[in-house]
Amino acid sequence: MSKIVIMGAGSIVFSRGLIANIILTEELQGSTVALCDIDAEALDLITQLAKSMARHAGADVNIESSTDRRELLPNADYVIQTIAIGGKSAWEKDLDIPKKYGIIQPVGDSVGPGGISRAFRLLPVVVDICRDMEKLCPDAWLLNYSNPNSCVVTAAHQYSKIKVIGLCHGLLGTQHALANYLGVPFGETRVLAAGVNHLNWILDFRVGDQDGLQMVREKMQKGGPENDPFKVTFMLFDIYGAIPAPGDRHVAEFFPHFLNQAADYGKKYGLGLMRAYGQDQEYWAKIKQDVEEDTNIDQYLRKSGEEVIDIIVTMEGLESKVFDAINLPNYGFVTNLPEGAILEVPAVVGPFGIRGMSIGALPSGIASVLSGIIRLQQLTVDAAMTGDRNLAVQAMLADPMVSSVEIAKAMLDELIEAHAKHLPQFKS
Repeated sequence: MSKIVIMGAGSIVFSRGLIANIILTEELQGSTVALCDIDAEALDLITQLAKSMARHAGADVNIESSTDRRELLPNADYVIQTIAIGGKSAWEKDLDIPKKYGIIQPVGDSVGPGGISRAFRLLPVVVDICRDMEKLCPDAWLLNYSNPNSCVVTAAHQYSKIKVIGLCHGLLGTQHALANYLGVPFGETRVLAAGVNHLNWILDFRVGDQDGLQMVREKMQKGGPENDPFKVTFMLFDIYGAIPAPGDRHVAEFFPHFLNQAADYGKKYGLGLMRAYGQDQEYWAKIKQDVEEDTNIDQYLRKSGEEVIDIIVTMEGLESKVFDAINLPNYGFVTNLPEGAILEVPAVVGPFGIRGMSIGALPSGIASVLSGIIRLQQLTVDAAMTGDRNLAVQAMLADPMVSSVEIAKAMLDELIEAHAKHLPQFKS
């Protein structure tokens, strides 16, 4: 059966859901789950929890763990990546340093100075993981959840031979939100979307045999408090004719018009500076107590909404299935965006692997926005992998959040200094 490695397994909330999905999936009985994290304490806790979950479920799933990925990667079939470099404190710096320059980031993990800084720390590590995979499990799939997702998949694709895709629950979350907004069952809805991670555009939305986009438009135009969570989303829908996903906090970072001084730094649209989050200490303590006392373990045996395990099961099976949002290179799927750029598009998954589906040409306004983002992401990857400060400044200047050369240079210097131990490539 399959060997599934989870990189960054010490992120207990996310890993707990993945492990539950594997344990509760009949097709994966007999599999090995290998947990890896550089945080030995967090790794030990999630390992104990995983073993307890498997035992309580009566599952035939073998649990392994190590802080050294090279001990776990041999013979792996799938590597699920959820890592971040520097943890909560690094994320806080990615938010707080740009704030000093008047830049507010509701999330700061995909674009903007925070997303760029995050990529600089992460991408060389991702490529190192890929190179280890080339030696130890060259046929394995890298299934990435780490942000900035598009940059991660770009770097892995360009700097290694490993098969890689990016996954995100953002589009699915927006589909749920729209179903709730219209008061219709989620199971009756369908979406067709294309874009980049955290700025995917719903081009068609169906509720049964009805035009869901028109249903949203009609309700949206009536106004009311139900529109409040969608202020940015619906304004862009009205302008571009497609619904951006996955929600105002992420989408606004690609359109800093919603976050600048004229917008009261986001307050006009219900946005503001997000506080970085790390492990929930109360949840951590509760898990530790439950594992030590071997009680309440069944409450952790709840499947998460992440699709990665369904994708693995589908690749291991005999039938194919369409997944609505997979990040992979553009091999003609969207005809008016660059060939090879990492796009989030629907794809067919099956025993043959993963193949993106043809979308055709996007509306010109949307394609124009996405083309700029793709160029920014490539600059970010190039700067991260070469340590070229001029390229790093160019990446900052390519981001519309950054308003001047002086700010780009000063902010970059401060971010590099703050993250120096994680950015050896930028040492002069």
